[in-house]
Amino acid sequence: MLKIKGKVEVIIFANTLWFIINFKKSLIEEFLKKGYVVKIIFLRIGPVFNLEDEFINQKENLFIHSFMNFCFHILKKEIRSRSEYSRKILLAFTISPIILSSLPLFYSYEKYATLEGLGRVFTSKYIIFRILRRFVERIYKFLFLRIYKSVFVLNHVDFSYMLENNILPISKINVIPGTGINKKKFNPLNIYKLRLKRGIIDENHILDKSNMFVTYMGRISVDKGFYRFLSSALSLIDDSKYSDLKFRIVAPLKDIELLSEDLRSFLKRKNFVVEKYLKDPLTYYASALMIVLPTTYGEGLSRVALESGLLGIPVAAMNNRGISSLFMDGILGEITLDPEPYGVTKIIKKILENYSQYSTLSESTYENLAEKYGDEASTNSVIAILEKLNTL
Repeated sequence: MLKIKGKVEVIIFANTLWFIINFKKSLIEEFLKKGYVVKIIFLRIGPVFNLEDEFINQKENLFIHSFMNFCFHILKKEIRSRSEYSRKILLAFTISPIILSSLPLFYSYEKYATLEGLGRVFTSKYIIFRILRRFVERIYKFLFLRIYKSVFVLNHVDFSYMLENNILPISKINVIPGTGINKKKFNPLNIYKLRLKRGIIDENHILDKSNMFVTYMGRISVDKGFYRFLSSALSLIDDSKYSDLKFRIVAPLKDIELLSEDLRSFLKRKNFVVEKYLKDPLTYYASALMIVLPTTYGEGLSRVALESGLLGIPVAAMNNRGISSLFMDGILGEITLDPEPYGVTKIIKKILENYSQYSTLSESTYENLAEKYGDEASTNSVIAILEKLNTL
């Protein structure tokens, strides 16, 4: 292996390879453009991923390892030593990689943690998570104070939580604009063209709502609000005024496969459409009348809400730290403070009854969302902070 003098090495360490490729691709590409050597480390592959992705095969200075494989290379001394790089950076995402990054094999790296959201550990009411939260808070406090150079969060609520609970000093915390959305893909013109092609919209810009779905997109879990969505949908189905509405569930294939026979039978009987999530979600957004996000746990910034926002698709959401700020920035739809399913039902009805108002995205609002949450904004924010900290 040839030595590369003076280069910067960056490790991207996350739970799944799927997460890194889907949500950190723009950041990795920018690192590569700058001539950095990028090493991806993951604990497992994750869902919906193609190992033959050209992103992997056609890039120089990009290396991919499972965590165990990386450790094996360390022991075999096949990983370049510190002296071969002018700077070594490690970006860790979520709890497990953040904790594992404190191991001695990463001793020589500048460490940066990104909290993609505080998740169910910090927001769930279940006693086991409440106990675990205290444990994780103490681990975070120790690691962030002693080992990590800086911590990134995706919203100002998480920012205040870190400070209010004395988990880290304000000098070590930075707010970045999410994981970044590809505005060349997620924009009103693209969704219009796709709808026109599929006959969902005609040349007079009139939507055929009879072929569109009130869509839940996410994991089939309690914390994601899946059962609240079901309850809300059923209350609408039982209302003669809304009985013609079509409902759809878009979820990872693994979650669908784990559905009980009883629930499968129920969904089929009530005419719910259940589809597995694909790598390109535009196919679902094109036929989405609205997106329902009844999430109850602490997300960083809801990617589904952001994608919907840039496409001009209304969102019906429960109040959540990773969603509420997006409505301030202009995404279409409504948010409810009511934790009961009827709170979701109420805002779905409100959107349906004023649909033209909720499905018209102004150019200025789109530009604001794209500029604030696009790939460039997220990537540039992270790199600017890394470069600033390098001079301190």
